Amino acid sequence: MMNFTALIKPASSRCNMRCGYCFYADEAASRNIYDRGIMSRDTAHNLIDRVYEYVKPGSTVHFGFQGGEPTVAGLDFFEDFTDYAESRAQKKLSVTYSVQTNGLLLNDE
Repeated sequence: MMNFTALIKPASSRCNMRCGYCFYADEAASRNIYDRGIMSRDTAHNLIDRVYEYVKPGSTVHFGFQGGEPTVAGLDFFEDFTDYAESRAQKKLSVTYSVQTNGLLLNDE
C-alpha cells in the first residue's frame, strides 16, 4: 500500500485577486511565460493516468489543487477531473481531493 499526493495547478498563475503579498504572482512574473492558461482535459487525464500507473492497487491517491486560484478553471474542469479519476480508479484505489482557494468563486455548486 502506498500514499501518493499530486499537487496540481490547473489555472497556472491566473487569479481573481491581485494581492501585493502573493508569492506565486511574484514567481510567475519572473518566468518566460507568465500564464500557461487552464489545464486541458487531455493533460488532466494524462496526469491521472500517469499517477495510477505509478501506484499499486490498494493505495490512497490524493489530488490537491492550488493556484494561482484553482477555481478559475471552472466547475466543469473539476467535474471532468473527478469523474475521470473515479472511473479510472475503480475499486483498486482510494481517491481524495482538496483545494486551496481564496473562496471568492465558491457557491452552492
